[in-house]
Amino acid sequence: MRKKEFRNNNMKERKHNSTAGKNLQAFKKRSRCENSKLNRNKNEIDQPPPLKREVGKGRKKSASASLYLYGVLPVEAALIHRRRKIDHLYLKKAADSSKRLRKIRLLGEQYGIPVSEVSVKKLEKMCPDALHQGVVLSCESLPYSSFSDLPQTVEGKYNLIVALDQIADPHNLGAILRTCGFFKVSAVVVPQDHSSGLTAVVAKASAGVSEWFPVISVPNLARFIQQQKSNGFWVVGLVEDAVENVSELSQDRPIILVLGNEGKGIRPLSRRHCDWLVSIPGNPEVSSLNVSNAAAVVLFHLQNQHQIF
Repeated sequence: MRKKEFRNNNMKERKHNSTAGKNLQAFKKRSRCENSKLNRNKNEIDQPPPLKREVGKGRKKSASASLYLYGVLPVEAALIHRRRKIDHLYLKKAADSSKRLRKIRLLGEQYGIPVSEVSVKKLEKMCPDALHQGVVLSCESLPYSSFSDLPQTVEGKYNLIVALDQIADPHNLGAILRTCGFFKVSAVVVPQDHSSGLTAVVAKASAGVSEWFPVISVPNLARFIQQQKSNGFWVVGLVEDAVENVSELSQDRPIILVLGNEGKGIRPLSRRHCDWLVSIPGNPEVSSLNVSNAAAVVLFHLQNQHQIF
């Protein structure tokens, strides 16, 4: 009886050990799988994502970042002024039926740029939700200008500079550049941080003006303004709450016009460096103009009052 009991106990123990061994093997196998998966995920996290060509948004400071420029005027200006490195020109099929697109094709061929005719569907895939007008240019980002690139007056001073204090909307930046180009402003200055870069949206909104107009990026806008004051500039800030309006501007020396963004306006530090704060009079029921429209009003006034161009 005791022998039978002993055998039964041994069989139970062997069965238990066998089950425990199987469980241990399964646990080790599961651990190896989980570790392998963890390492694989870690490698995927550590590896940077592939570079994507941007259409509207993009890397602001890298002059080598790739993008798709679209629209007749921006692409034509980019080909004429050639401030970008250009990779490829894409035109819609039967592009020669359009005089403007035929001119763009000839410009591309003249400068040895590869030209391809593609379907409209492919152009739309390159530039989703964008008005490409049948032409897309694969190119690098537009570099910023420097003050050494600017023409100077007889006195060695720049006549008029527009300083943009954190204009983050690319549509506003593009519209302002178009306005400044029209009124022959010497340059636009932007801070390196918290401002729109020179994206494809800016090029489109500026109607191609951004391809040739000087845009200068500075590390500290307030310090730049302060330095230019010592060079003889008169600094004018456009704000909503100013007592004096733009029609009272009467200085005839070089001017820096400071414009703030629509949300916060000119920042306090930049505002403190202004010699004169002015506003645009209008209907009190409308709080303000869009910043690009406001820029046009002030620049038109300066052009007519002081003949600084």
